[in-house]
Amino acid sequence: MTPQEIASIIDQHERWLKHRKGGLRANLSMRDLSGLTLPRANLRSANLAGANLHRTVLAGCVLEEADLFCATLDRADLRQANLRKCDLRGVSLRRANLNNANLEQADFRGGALYGGGDHENERMRNANANGADLSNSAMMNCNLKGAALAGANLSGVNLKGADLSGANLTGANLAEANLTGANLSGANLEGAIVANAVMKNATLVGANLEGVDMSAVDVTGAQLVGMQEGLPPDVQSVLDKHTLWIKDQGRTGERAVLSGTDLSYMDFSGTNLSGAELRDTKLVGAKFERCRLVMADLSRAVLTNASFLGAIVDGASMVDADLSGADMRKASLGPVDLKDGQGKPTGRKWPTNLAGARLRGAKLAQADLRHVNLMDADLTDADLTGADLTDANLTDTILDAAQMEKAITGE
Repeated sequence: MTPQEIASIIDQHERWLKHRKGGLRANLSMRDLSGLTLPRANLRSANLAGANLHRTVLAGCVLEEADLFCATLDRADLRQANLRKCDLRGVSLRRANLNNANLEQADFRGGALYGGGDHENERMRNANANGADLSNSAMMNCNLKGAALAGANLSGVNLKGADLSGANLTGANLAEANLTGANLSGANLEGAIVANAVMKNATLVGANLEGVDMSAVDVTGAQLVGMQEGLPPDVQSVLDKHTLWIKDQGRTGERAVLSGTDLSYMDFSGTNLSGAELRDTKLVGAKFERCRLVMADLSRAVLTNASFLGAIVDGASMVDADLSGADMRKASLGPVDLKDGQGKPTGRKWPTNLAGARLRGAKLAQADLRHVNLMDADLTDADLTGADLTDANLTDTILDAAQMEKAITGE
């Protein structure tokens, strides 16, 4: 297209926007507009689907509600552009500059801000330099569900209420970004920079925070574990803080301390309660199915008829706990291999401690009980079918009427 033709289309489009005679909506779909300079043009509601806008200068342009479906915007200059409610599904924005752009309520579903294609799983050496620059842009309530934002510069971006569920934010720069109320469930934030970011009331359930320093992030009211039906808000808050404590290796968050409380019949299924303190807690009929309770302290807890089906309880302390009728089938109660300060194995093991525990009628079929301390424990009528008791301490253990078929005792 000639510059005169493009200028004519823009002029007709502006007339169309003002409902003037001779106006016509701009249809630039599938057109090659690469390298053109179109600063401050008014292309609101224009059709640019599939257009090639590689290296195009669109700084300050009005593209509100425009159709840019599957357009190529690689290295485009979109600084201070208005892309509010823009259809950006499937766009390519490799190294595009959207500094201070308005992307409020824009739709990026299926977008490939990192580039998509063969680059989707490439690990960038300097991701921030190669990702799109969206710094300081306005992206409130933006739909970025599943978007590929690896290495993108999102520093200072307003993402309040944005949907980033399942998004790839590996190595992205989110420093000082506003993510209040944003949905980051299932998002991959591995190695992301989040210094001074605000994540108040954000949803981070299932998010990958490996290598992310959350110490300077405001996570007030943020949800880091799935909401469990029937859990009181104060208990849910404790679980959220505990999840952050685990993910950030104790630098932030707070260890769950629920000792002495009554949490009977509550459902904690799938929750990570490793290292939690639940001493003397009443947990009658509680559900811990598929939970992680590694090194947790459940000493003297009342856990009658509780369910630990498939749970990992390695190295936990359950001294003098009442587990009568508890369902611990296929649960792992094996030892934890201790490591030194540098994370190297020491060769020592920390066994699960069930000394003095009451396990009358408990279901322990196919449970991993290697090295477990069952000294003075009462397993009357317990089902230990196929359980692995290799190197277990069975000193003065009561096994009256216990089912031991195919159990491995190491004898």
